[in-house]
Amino acid sequence: MTDNRPADVNERVTEEWKADTSPGERVRTVMKRTYDPQSVATIAERALTSETTARKHLGILSADGFVEAVSPPDARGTWYKRAPRSVVLERAKQILDSVDIETLSARVTELRETLREFEEQTGAESPRAAAIADAEIGAEAMTEWQTARRNLKLARAALALADATEAVEDDTGSDERGEPAGVIG
Repeated sequence: MTDNRPADVNERVTEEWKADTSPGERVRTVMKRTYDPQSVATIAERALTSETTARKHLGILSADGFVEAVSPPDARGTWYKRAPRSVVLERAKQILDSVDIETLSARVTELRETLREFEEQTGAESPRAAAIADAEIGAEAMTEWQTARRNLKLARAALALADATEAVEDDTGSDERGEPAGVIG
């Protein structure tokens, strides 16, 4: 019995990925890791599909808010990148999957305190303001401050997602169209 699979492991993995997934799944997978704008041709090549098929699925992902269509000033055509909102939602979900609400709430309190300490230490309201004011703060402390600000924002997003999810699950005040009561005019 002859094995017709390519000898190169990369070629084999590529063939298996293409055989085991749809073009839409491959485009989504590529876009999950695309934070800088990319051309449709580049995305199609990475997703092992045609430009026409990639463009179709990018349109769907754009309508769903997963990707953003952009027009770089130095390039022709529409390019695409991962939408920041979808990244925030994904990270919020990851946080909720790994930390219970009580622990997350306690962490938010800790992060707020950390930020307050940095603000008192520097007399600035943000790392950027501290840098502009030439505040006496080392590079390591500046990185810690920036990380604490980012983590607080993501933790708050996770808590808001948990609250919103609970509200939707508990929502009995929907109208006939299935839209949440009070949200849509």
